[in-house]
Amino acid sequence: MNISRVNSNHCLNAPKRNCKTVFCHRLATHFEDLSNELLLDIFDFLDGYHIFEAFSELNNRIQHLITSSCFFLKLNIPFMSKSNFNRRSNNIIRPYMNQIISLQLSETFFIKNFFTSFPVDTSFNRLESLILKNLSVRQSVGILISLAQLPRLFSLKIFCFECDELFMIFQSIFRLPVLRYANILCSKWSTRFPFPIATNDNQRSMTLEYLAVDSPPHLPNIFNLLSYTPTLRRLSVGCILFRRYIPLEQFILPRSLTSISLCYWRLSFDEFASFIAIVGSELEFLRISIIHKTALSNAYQWQQLIVRYMPRLRTFLLDYHGPLTKDAHGNSRCRALLDEFSSPFWIERQWFFAHRHCHCHHFYPAEVGLAFYSTQMRRRQFCQFGEYFDNKICSYRDPLFNLSFGPRISIKNRNIVANFPLQFPRVTELELTDNYDTINIDSFIDNLSYIFILTTITYLKISFNNELLNNFVKLLNRMPNVQKLILDVRLSCEMEVSSDQQTNTADLVCNNNVRNVIITNELASTAGQLINKLFPRMERLRIQNRGDALISFVRTLLSNRIKNSHLFSLVFTDYHAMIKKLKTMIDNEKLLDNYDIKRRQDESCLWW
Repeated sequence: MNISRVNSNHCLNAPKRNCKTVFCHRLATHFEDLSNELLLDIFDFLDGYHIFEAFSELNNRIQHLITSSCFFLKLNIPFMSKSNFNRRSNNIIRPYMNQIISLQLSETFFIKNFFTSFPVDTSFNRLESLILKNLSVRQSVGILISLAQLPRLFSLKIFCFECDELFMIFQSIFRLPVLRYANILCSKWSTRFPFPIATNDNQRSMTLEYLAVDSPPHLPNIFNLLSYTPTLRRLSVGCILFRRYIPLEQFILPRSLTSISLCYWRLSFDEFASFIAIVGSELEFLRISIIHKTALSNAYQWQQLIVRYMPRLRTFLLDYHGPLTKDAHGNSRCRALLDEFSSPFWIERQWFFAHRHCHCHHFYPAEVGLAFYSTQMRRRQFCQFGEYFDNKICSYRDPLFNLSFGPRISIKNRNIVANFPLQFPRVTELELTDNYDTINIDSFIDNLSYIFILTTITYLKISFNNELLNNFVKLLNRMPNVQKLILDVRLSCEMEVSSDQQTNTADLVCNNNVRNVIITNELASTAGQLINKLFPRMERLRIQNRGDALISFVRTLLSNRIKNSHLFSLVFTDYHAMIKKLKTMIDNEKLLDNYDIKRRQDESCLWW
C-alpha cells in the first residue's frame, strides 16, 4: 500500500491522466488513517516493544489505541543488556502488565531477575502464553508454583537444562487451572526419581489437550504421564530408550488421543507395536522416528499394525535412521523396501517413501547407514551430507532424494565442487566440517552459492584459522544474515594476530550481522581485540578460556568495547575461585560500571 497522501489541489492542477491512474492515487492514504480494526490486525504480527517504539508518538488516536485496556501486548524479551531491560521495564512492562497476553523470556538468571522485579500475581491477569528458555528448575521452583495464580494461562513452554525434579515440573503443570498446551524440553533428564501414576482426579489436569516432552527415556513414564491427562488429544515425545514391565490394568488412558509424534524410538518394532496396541485405537496422526534394525524387516508388519490397531489413521509419517538393511546374500535391500512400500495399501492412502545413504547413528558406528522416510517429511532437523553417492552401497537413486534436507545440513568442504548435482534451497543452518586452507576461496564461495542460498543462512558452524583470516571474512561477508556463529578454533593455531599481520587486520572490512558467537577450544589471551574487529554487532560471546588466560582475555575484550558497543554478555567455563579474580580486575580497572556474574552448573555469565 502507498502510505503517502496525495494533495487534492495538486490533483486538480495536474495534467489530465488516465482515469484508472487518478482513481489509484485517490486511494492512497497515510498509515495513521487506517481503521482501528486494520491497525490491530497489523499490530498482531509485531512485538509489543516494537509497537511502542515505532507508533506511540505518531498521533493521538494511535497513542490512545495502544495504551487502552483493550489493546493486548505480545512481548518477546530476549536476553539483553541491563540498560535495555531497565528501559523496557519502566516504559512498557510496568505500566501495561495487565495488557500482556504473551510473554517470552530467556536465560536462567534473566528469568529470575524478571520475576524478582515482576512477581507472578493478579497484575498478569491477562497472560495467556508463557515461554521460558534456559530455565534452571532447581533455582526456579517458586516461579513454577506461582504460575497457578494465572487465571488465563492456556499455553506454557519450558526449555530447561539438566533437571533432577522431573515429577515436580509436571506436578506444577497439572495444577494450572486452564492450561491446554504444554511443551517441556530438557537437555538432560535425570532418571533417579520415580514418576508415580495418578490415583485420583485431584492430581489430574482436566484441561490439557496437547503435551510435548523430549523425555523421559523410560516407556513406563510415558504411560504414567498419560494417567494425569484424561483429556489429552495430541502427544509428542522426543526419546524412548528403555522399556520395563507395564501392568496394563493400572492405567487410565486418554479417551481422545488422536495424534502421536515419537521423535526418537530406540526400542524394537514389536515393542512399538505393543505400545500402539494400548494407545492407538483413536489415532488419526502418527509420526515416528525409529532407529532399531527390526523397524524395516518388511512393509507388511507396518500394514498389519495399522489395520489392526489404528483403523482411523489418516497421516502416517515414518523416518528410519539406522543400519542399512541387507538380504541373505549381504546385498542392500533399498530397492526391495521401496517396492514393498509401494503396494496398493500405501498408494491408496497417498503414503510415499524415499531413501538415502548416510553416516549411521552412533548406536551402530561400524555399520553403513540408511535413512528411509516418508516423502512428506521434507524438513529434517539435521542431515550430515557424506557418502550419499557411493554406488557400492546402492545404485538406486529415487528422485525425491534432496527434498528431505532442511533446515540444517553438515557438509565437508571437499564435497563442495563445481557442477555439484544437488541444490538445497531450504537450508538455513550450515555446518562446514573441514578447514579451507587448500582451496581457492573465490571458487569455493561460487560453488557454495550454487548449492545453497547464502543470504538465507542464519546459523553457521565453521573451523577457524587465523592464517586464513581474509578467506574467513570473505566467506562470512557473503552470508549477511548469519545471526549465530560457532567457530571451531583449530588446536594447531592460536587465534591471535602477530605484529606482521596487524596491517592486514586493520584493512579487514567486516559486513556481517553476527550477534551470537560461540568459540570452541581456547583462545589466545590477545584475541579479544580481533573478536571485536571481526564481529562489530556481536551481543553475546561464549568461550572456553580458563585461569589467567580468561582474565587476560576479558581485559583485552572489555578494554576495546568502544569498537563493539552492542556486546553485553560473556559466558565462560571456569571454577568458582576465578570469579573473585575477575571481579577484582573489572573493579580495579573500571572496565564496567554496572554488571553481574551469575553461575549455571559449570558455567558463569558476565552480564552488563
